[in-house]
Amino acid sequence: MILVNATDMVTGIRLSFNQDVFDVLCSDVSKFPVSRAVAASSAVPVLLTPITLKNYAGSCGFTLPPKMQKTLDEQETGKRAYHYVNNLRPYLDEKETPYIHLVDGGVSDNLGLRAVLDRMYLFGDLWSALKYMKIENTHKVVFILVNAETELKRDVNLFDKIPGFGFMLASYSSIAITRYNFETVMLLRESFERWTREVQEGRCSGGQISTEPGGCGDIKFYLIEVKFDALKDEKERAYYKSLPTSFRLSDEEVDKLRQKAGEILRSSPEFQELMRDLK
Repeated sequence: MILVNATDMVTGIRLSFNQDVFDVLCSDVSKFPVSRAVAASSAVPVLLTPITLKNYAGSCGFTLPPKMQKTLDEQETGKRAYHYVNNLRPYLDEKETPYIHLVDGGVSDNLGLRAVLDRMYLFGDLWSALKYMKIENTHKVVFILVNAETELKRDVNLFDKIPGFGFMLASYSSIAITRYNFETVMLLRESFERWTREVQEGRCSGGQISTEPGGCGDIKFYLIEVKFDALKDEKERAYYKSLPTSFRLSDEEVDKLRQKAGEILRSSPEFQELMRDLK
């Protein structure tokens, strides 16, 4: 499953291009061009134009599922599930929100992992989510995280001159995104043990938990990270982390990035473990 995310530039809410969200808008995501979804997900504020959606809420008889409505009615504002469902509230009224203006998904969720985590909080546990998606027989869940974050040049620390506005702006966004990325990845990793337990308890129905291949307790998670920090050569790592986030990289730079990404993926211990487990 590949999620394309964008950010509502008014509310800061992450909007995923999937049918669950488009049901709220009384629309059909399969008729929405992938190119426009990608354009929205990469519409860097100021530099690129936002993508605007028309909201048709109220024209198709959509109502929130009972569990989501119950979460809203209970108004336990300290719970993540309430926060997630409450984010949908502005979109339920076409008159209040007739249009939605979208910018880069990185503003609200740079790695796209929060969409997965929020879904788990909404359903309460992974087993309930798997049943809702009708994939209860899942035995392997693989996350391939491609993180092309860059690194600011440190030579600014060699001088007592105050950095310019451009550097300060880049620093502000880079530090915030990098730290948020780390916390998101750690939160995902720390969820694996709990999710394993939830699936085993749900699928084994209180009986003996068998972790043998195909058994009721056979569930395993893999987080495969493809990022430049994995490069051992310091000069090589510095080169790739200095490449700008841009739509105008040279053909040579693009070829190098594709080749290096493949090398990082294949050398990942988690990827190698997955390949062994699939044999």
